[in-house]
Amino acid sequence: MPSTEVTDDGAFPRCLEQLTPDWLSETTNLPVVKFEAIDIGEGKGMLGDVWSLRLEVTGQAPVSVVAKFSAQRESKLPLSRRAEIFEREINFYRTIAPHLRCRMPKVFGCWHDQASAEFLIVMEHVDADLSVDQKKGVSFEQAVQVMDELAALHTFPIESLGIARGLAHVDAPQRRENQKLFIEQGWEKLKDLLAVESSGVPDVKTLAAGIASAYDRLALLPKVLCHGDVRPDNLLFSTDHDSVALIDWQGVAIGPRCWDLAYFFAQALRAEDRREWQSTLIARYVTTSAALGTTVDAVQIVENIGSAAWFSFAVACSLFVVADTAQPSTLALARSMGERAVNFLKDEDQF
Repeated sequence: MPSTEVTDDGAFPRCLEQLTPDWLSETTNLPVVKFEAIDIGEGKGMLGDVWSLRLEVTGQAPVSVVAKFSAQRESKLPLSRRAEIFEREINFYRTIAPHLRCRMPKVFGCWHDQASAEFLIVMEHVDADLSVDQKKGVSFEQAVQVMDELAALHTFPIESLGIARGLAHVDAPQRRENQKLFIEQGWEKLKDLLAVESSGVPDVKTLAAGIASAYDRLALLPKVLCHGDVRPDNLLFSTDHDSVALIDWQGVAIGPRCWDLAYFFAQALRAEDRREWQSTLIARYVTTSAALGTTVDAVQIVENIGSAAWFSFAVACSLFVVADTAQPSTLALARSMGERAVNFLKDEDQF
């Protein structure tokens, strides 16, 4: 089992301007002549700049890859260092991803500078259905595909490779403190955006206490490997409608399975669809898990899904702390995430 510790990887391209055909040739093992870049990350990532690169290759058709850099904004790098989110993602791609059976893009290489928090990940470009977005939500058929992939992820035996020692837990003290910080600094700004009725939402102090209590309840549940950010921007549905791949693993952690399920229900489904489909989707998840050799308690999921929904609320608040809210697309994302999270928490009688 390789080490889960990320070391300083020295020299590597820190931004798009530093990429060269020779470097890409060495990384992808393809004879790259030149490349064109398209920004595909605007408004979708918190701390990363994401580019699609069309590589012109000697003797064959063009090949597309994705390059994901640390955001070129000085104000964001200290938060990257504190949260260690991309260090966590690079650890994941190097040591865990090769052993999983859920779908994800192939990674050609990843690099990280611990001192500056700068990083680069180069991976396969998946030809995905671009009509899927956060505001519209996913269809029932797509939601079923996600249930199958989450079952494949969550049934991975985390102790078999000793990986649990190298991963944070979703309720680790630093994560708890971050979620509290996001609510305290982001809720008042988020509340002004929402179309849902927010008069029934408690004050910031009570909200911070609420998420702490939810963490305490979830800490008692069995633990699995969680993705941590299962929403439409991180789900690549194939154009033939047959499959979905999970991307953006900076939130990967050990935690209860309802953590991922609640986040997906809150952020990938419209409120009316969630209310109609939730029971059926949980049943599908349980059935697929059983087919993969793991017995899952559906009642336990239902009883704890509301506690797990607090995380999606904290993430919506976090956009006003870690993202560029000068961008209209970021505000639209915050509004969508916030409205769905508040509706979910109300439906689950969390406040």
